[in-house]
Amino acid sequence: MRLNHLVKAMMGLLLSLSLSTNAETLTIASSEGPPHTIDDIHHGIDLDIVEAVLMRLGYDVDYQFMGLKRAQRELKMGHVDVTAPTFMQSDIEGSYTSDPIVQYQPMVFSLKSRKLTPASILELQGHSLVTFQGAPGYFGADFVKLAKGKQYMEITDMAAIPELLAKARYDFAVLDKYIFYYFYRLNDKNRDVSIFTEHRLIPAVAASASFHDAGIRDAFNNELPDFLNSEECKLIFERYLGSALLSLEPTRQELRFN
Repeated sequence: MRLNHLVKAMMGLLLSLSLSTNAETLTIASSEGPPHTIDDIHHGIDLDIVEAVLMRLGYDVDYQFMGLKRAQRELKMGHVDVTAPTFMQSDIEGSYTSDPIVQYQPMVFSLKSRKLTPASILELQGHSLVTFQGAPGYFGADFVKLAKGKQYMEITDMAAIPELLAKARYDFAVLDKYIFYYFYRLNDKNRDVSIFTEHRLIPAVAASASFHDAGIRDAFNNELPDFLNSEECKLIFERYLGSALLSLEPTRQELRFN
């Protein structure tokens, strides 16, 4: 009896390996930008979502990392099968854009202990602020005005921004929400984030994936809503940001585009 069970288990394993071997492999092209995209064993929030949905559809994946502009060119020529993230891009021949996979959320942060309550970007004037290099090119005319202030600072090291705010070196920090918490919790996924207040003064931007094959894109879109509502998707966010992240759950609701 035990031998029969062993034989059945071995046959099941061989069948599984056979299916895996026969699965079509899609090449995903992206550029390094933690925690959204990472050239490592785990590939960041955006790419882990894309990979998980494609694997549900029966595909294997591999990766090539390059500049995003080059990735788009490679996609149109059919040298790669998928690229992510893409933003506000219409379908063109050789590049078919999916429904949103994640929201990029530029956020104004302050220390909760300071009890600051700005209602607009211009209300940050007169306060010290730290952000990433080139930020005014992304956040509109009011932010350009803000950047002309004497207490405005841009730095190249995004990882330093959460620490500078936590140490009260600045009144405000501006950074994508997931980037901020990723670097703040890089070495301790349980680090307390309740010390920060989030001020949603900058619109979120939906990120998608683009596919060389319109049929694969359509199948991806059909599977995506179910995945975004799954426990598996929640675990992806926890992998990079830790559990019980401040206001993570409302953010996950925004991922439900159905």
